[in-house]
This record gives sequence, structure tokens and C-alpha cells, in this order.
Amino acid sequence: MTADRYKGWDSETRFQSLLDELIPLDMGNWLLPEVRAAVATLGWQLLPVSPGQHPPDPARGRRPEVAWTLGSPPEGPRQGVGVLTVASGDPGQVLGLEVNLTYGIAYDDDHSSEWHFAQTARELTERALGGPPTWLAGPGPRAVWHRPGASVAVMLDEGCVILQLLRTADGTESRPGQPDVWRGSVPAHPCAPEPPQPVRNWTDAQARLSAVMQALCAQVPTLPGAFTMHLSSARDPLRFVSAWNEEEDLRVEAFTHFADLAGPERLTRLGWRRRGGLWQRRFRGAQKRSEHAREATALLVDALITLEVDTSELVYSGELSTPRGLRHLELPHLGVPRAAPGETTPAGG
Repeated sequence: MTADRYKGWDSETRFQSLLDELIPLDMGNWLLPEVRAAVATLGWQLLPVSPGQHPPDPARGRRPEVAWTLGSPPEGPRQGVGVLTVASGDPGQVLGLEVNLTYGIAYDDDHSSEWHFAQTARELTERALGGPPTWLAGPGPRAVWHRPGASVAVMLDEGCVILQLLRTADGTESRPGQPDVWRGSVPAHPCAPEPPQPVRNWTDAQARLSAVMQALCAQVPTLPGAFTMHLSSARDPLRFVSAWNEEEDLRVEAFTHFADLAGPERLTRLGWRRRGGLWQRRFRGAQKRSEHAREATALLVDALITLEVDTSELVYSGELSTPRGLRHLELPHLGVPRAAPGETTPAGG
């Protein structure tokens, strides 16, 4: 993103202008008349989406919560296309204003372009709001600045960069659509707890962990960043497995202790390799190959079962590393509790 020469990936000035317009808006309680009045101060107009009509936002798919679109410039944002999302049970309660910044822009299959665009958009938003995002999250990735009244988010969704202004109520920002699979929070701003959905059995655990692993491998490196995750027994923390990424690759580790429960021949047959007394497996290119994340998940679940860990005692911990520092890794829908603060994985994990 450089000069404001044309509507494209490098239109940095246009994005900065959009931030300058949206951030000061007072949406009140985010009721439809209040939002309509707020955007009218920018000269923008709300246009209803008729039942069955496809909103002009192909990157987001058919979304029933999109009830209003913003007009074309000057009756809408100069770059991209804007929509309003509303509560499913109350169409008068607006949840957020979203601008798909890359709508109508042609680009090739080299995704480094949109990754760079999203990274630069996060940097500009950080500068405008005076600090780093409150948390990072996925799918996306998504960077969220939690603010009273209206939170701000920048996300990458199916190749498009989306700027969101989201209703903040009861300490949380409204986010319609797909829930967060992973989050990276700073200690001072933990994410709001999710409703308990405990894992039922190892089949359920493997399905959830596979979704988490695929999202982490595909999205965290684009921040850029790296994750480390541990799954262990709350009863005996020495019974644990680990996973982490090294840029586009994924590594998993198990049997730092109790390797005799599996036996070296079986571990070798399953694809584990012994490195300095540790049993590990490396999956090259896992960022772009989801089957690697699924295979790694199957190995980790098999290891936990072999280590005689029951799902009822399973806990997780982890960190997210970015150029701005470390964050707690939170997996709200994994269905197992996060290890208590101060509990650490033994050396070698």
C-alpha cells in the first residue's frame, strides 16, 4: 500500500481516510435509526437487501444477517463495499458495519498480496487507535481492538480484507457468523469465556483438534507469527503432547516421558522419528496442506490415548508469538479447559 493513485491493493491513503471517517462515529446503542443517523453524517445511505437477494459481497457468501448495504460512492465508502449485519431475532438491532476493502479488485492466485494488504491495514489501524490489537483470532486471521461502544477489527476472509466496526455490549464485541476457533490474548485483556461445550469422547476431541490445527497452521504464519500448543493430563502433567509451527511447517512431539508405553517399533511404524531422545514428526508445507494438520492430529490423539490420558482430565496450554510479543493461546471451542496460570509444560515440551 503506497499512494492514493487508484482503487487497488496499494491504496494506503484511502484506507487511512476510511479509518478517519469510521472510528469517531457514535453509534449509540446500535439501533437502526442511530446507525442510519451516524453514517448520514458521512453522506452515506443505507439500502435494504430484499429477501432472497444476494448482498454485493461475494467474499462473505450468502449471509442472512446482512440486511442493509451502503450505497456507492459518495453515498458509501470510497473503497470497497459496505454492509450492515443485524441480530437474527431483532432486525432493528445492528451488530456491525463491515467494509470489504477488496471488493471489485482483480488479483492473481499469489496470496502474498492480500496477506501484505491485511498486515499493512493492521499496522495503520494500530497507529490510528494508539496501540496493538486487544486480541488476534481466527478464522481470518482477525485483529480486534476492543473499545467501549464500538470495537474495531481487521480481518482476512477468503482472500478479502475486511474492516469491521462492531457493537460492544456486556464486555464483548458482536460477531455474527462463524465463531472464533483460536485467539491470542494479552494477559491484561483475556477473552470473554465461552459457553461450556465439553468434549464428549476421543472421536469428538480429534474432530475439534483437527479444526484447530488446520486453522492455526494456515492462518498464524500470515500475521506473521508462530504458535505453540500443549495437551496434557491435569492429573499427571508429564503425560503430554506438543505441536508448534516453524513458518510453513508443523512439528509435533510426544513421549518425552513414558515412551515404553508405546514402544520404539510402533512409534517408528507410525511415522515418529527419534531426535535427541525426543519423539517428533515434521510436516513440511502444513500451512497450505490441510491433510498434514489432520494427520498430525491423529498422531497426537493416538499418543494421548497410549499415554492413558482420559478426555475428562485433558487440559491445554499454549502461546502465540508475534513481532509485538507473546500472547496467551486460547482455544474456546476445543471443549477442554485451559491449564491454570502458572502451570507449565515440563522441559522438552
